[in-house]
Amino acid sequence: MLRGLQDGQLPVRWSANLGYGYGMPLFEFYAPLPFVVGAALLWLRLDIVLVLKLLYLLSNVGTLLGAYLLGKRLFGKTGGWVSATAYTLAPYRAVNLYVRGALSEAWAMMALPWVLLGIVMVIRKERAGLWIFLGGLLTLFLSHNLTTLMFVPISGVFAVCYWLSQRRSGQKRQLQMRLNELLNILAGYLLAVCLSAFYIFPALLENQFTKIYTIFSGYFSYQNHFLYIRQFFNPKWGYGGSAWGPNDDMSYFLGYGQLIALGLFVLSWLLTLLRQKRLTAQLSFYVSLVILMAASAFMTLLRSKFIWDAVPLLQTIQFPWRWLSVVSLLAALLAGAGVALLPRKLLRIGAGSILVVLMVLTSWNYFRPEKYLDTPDSIYYTDPDRIRAEMSPVLPDYIPRTMSDQLEVRKELFLVPAGTEKQVEVVVDRSSEKLFKTTFLSDIALNVLIADYPGWTVQIDGQPTEHTAKGQFGTILIDVPGGEHWVSVYLGSTPVRMISDSISLLSLPILFGVATYASLSGHRARRSSRD
Repeated sequence: MLRGLQDGQLPVRWSANLGYGYGMPLFEFYAPLPFVVGAALLWLRLDIVLVLKLLYLLSNVGTLLGAYLLGKRLFGKTGGWVSATAYTLAPYRAVNLYVRGALSEAWAMMALPWVLLGIVMVIRKERAGLWIFLGGLLTLFLSHNLTTLMFVPISGVFAVCYWLSQRRSGQKRQLQMRLNELLNILAGYLLAVCLSAFYIFPALLENQFTKIYTIFSGYFSYQNHFLYIRQFFNPKWGYGGSAWGPNDDMSYFLGYGQLIALGLFVLSWLLTLLRQKRLTAQLSFYVSLVILMAASAFMTLLRSKFIWDAVPLLQTIQFPWRWLSVVSLLAALLAGAGVALLPRKLLRIGAGSILVVLMVLTSWNYFRPEKYLDTPDSIYYTDPDRIRAEMSPVLPDYIPRTMSDQLEVRKELFLVPAGTEKQVEVVVDRSSEKLFKTTFLSDIALNVLIADYPGWTVQIDGQPTEHTAKGQFGTILIDVPGGEHWVSVYLGSTPVRMISDSISLLSLPILFGVATYASLSGHRARRSSRD
C-alpha cells in the first residue's frame, strides 16, 4: 500500500511484487482502510512489526470504546461496561487476533458497534449521530467486504426495531417526523455506499478477471466449514484451522462469562415481564435482539446449508462461522440488557461487576499468542524480493486469470526474442507505470513481465497501441517497431472503475451538505422539544 501511494496510485489498486513479481490487483479486492493506516505509520519509519501491533491495538481500543458507548446509550453505564467487556473479550475476537491473524476482520468487528451507535443517535436526534453512523459504515465497508455483506441487513433490521421501540405513550409526534429518522438512516447507507464506490463496485464486478474462483472450491468451499450447536459451548482452544465436522483445531466458543450473562438476561427479562404484566416496547426490542442473534447463529450451522445453496452471494463468505462476529456483538448487547433489567441500582452494579470480572478472568487463556518469535523478520518483512518469492504463494487469490497456473518468480522486467540484443533503457519503473526507451534494428515482440489485467494500457511514442496477453506466463506482449521509440505501459481505468471513482468524488460535497442539514434539523428538533 505504501509503495502504491508513493508511486502515485490513488486509489491504490495494484501490488507490483505479489503474484510472484508479475503483480496483481490486490487492493481492488482487499478492503484498503487498515492498510492505508498501516502505510501512514510505516511512512513515519516505524518498524513493520510495531506497525502491525499498532493496527491490532487500534482495533482493540476502537472495539472497546464503541461497544461501551453503544451499551451505555441502550442500557446505562453498568450495562455499557458489561457489553463492552463481553464483546471485546469474545473468544471469536481472540481467534481473529491470535489464531487467524485476521487484521481486516478485526477492524470490521471494531466498526460494528459504531454503526449501531450511529443508528441509535440518529433516531434519538443526537448531535453527530449521522457522522458516527457514516464513520462506522465507511470503516466497515473499507475494512472487510464479507463482514459488510453479513452485517448490513442485520443493522437495517436493528434500526427498524429500535425505531419502533422509541414510541412512548403520551408522546405526540407526527408520523412524517418519525419517518424522517428512518429516511436519514437510509440516506446514510446510500451515502456510505457512494463514498465507498471506488472500492465496492470494482470488487464486485471485476473479480471475474482473477483466479478468485480457486478459493471457493475444495477445502475452501463453504460446505466444509459449518458448525454444530455444541461447538458454541465447547471451551476447547487451539491454534489450528477449520475442518469438516465438530473437531476443528480452532474454537467457536461463546465464552463462559458471555453464556452466564445470556442466562441472566433470560431470567431478568422473564421477571420483568411478570412484574410489568405486559410486553413493553423495551422488552419487545430485546426480543428482536434475541431473534437477530439466533438468526446469525443459525447461519453458522449445517442446518442452514439450504440457504447457502440457494444464495450464491452468501457462498463468497466462504466460512459460515464468520457469522460469529455478528453473534458476538448481539450476545454482548443482550448481556448488557440483562443487567439493565435488574430492578435496583445496587443489584445492577453488583451483577455487572461480577460479570466483568468473570469475563476477564476466563478470557486470559484465549487472548495470548501460541508462541513468541525470536526472529520476527522471518515472517514479517518488507523486502520486495522476499515478497515475490515467499509471500506470493500464500496469497494467489487475485492473480489475473490470464496468467499461467505454474509461475516462476520474476527476475527481469522485460524479455526480448532470443538472439536480439537488449536495447531497452528503463526510464520509469513504478508499480503501476513503466516507461522504456527502445532502440532495435527491426520490429520485435517486447515481453513486459507484468500480469495482464483490464486497464493496462500501452502507448508507443504517445499513441495508444494494442497489446496481447500472450507473453511468458500470460504477461503483456507488445509489438515494437524498429528504430528509437518511447514505450509506455501504465495501469489506466476501466468503465467500472471510472464510474465508481466518479461516484465517490461527487459524494464528498454531498456528505458535508447532508451532515449539515441533519445537524440543523436535530438542533431544531431539540429546541422544539424544550419549548
